[in-house]
Amino acid sequence: MTTKSRLNICITCTASTADGQTDPRHGKQLFDRMQEICNERDLPFDLHPAECLTNCKSGCSVALSGAGKWGYVYGNVDPQSMIDDLCDLAIRYADSEQGIVAWRERPETLRRNVIARIPPLD
Repeated sequence: MTTKSRLNICITCTASTADGQTDPRHGKQLFDRMQEICNERDLPFDLHPAECLTNCKSGCSVALSGAGKWGYVYGNVDPQSMIDDLCDLAIRYADSEQGIVAWRERPETLRRNVIARIPPLD
């Protein structure tokens, strides 16, 4: 059985464009919206909440990871306007062999949002 790739969403994030914190936090709103999509569709990745990705100045933050794959941290993900693009990116990541989604194949709204690229453990 192959382990699915994982989309981790920081649920403690506040959007970098916000004037203050919200209740629930922007990251939690993003997670909840993505969870609704995951419940409606059979997607090739697992969704996990993360307490903090330590990228507070560029919230909302998400991380993509998978066995034997490069990992990525993305920031400035808008929980309202980027949900479909985030889902598309996570699908492309899950479908990739090494976790590398070519820049031109990434949704345009997320192309410039990469914070870090992390080498695979394997």
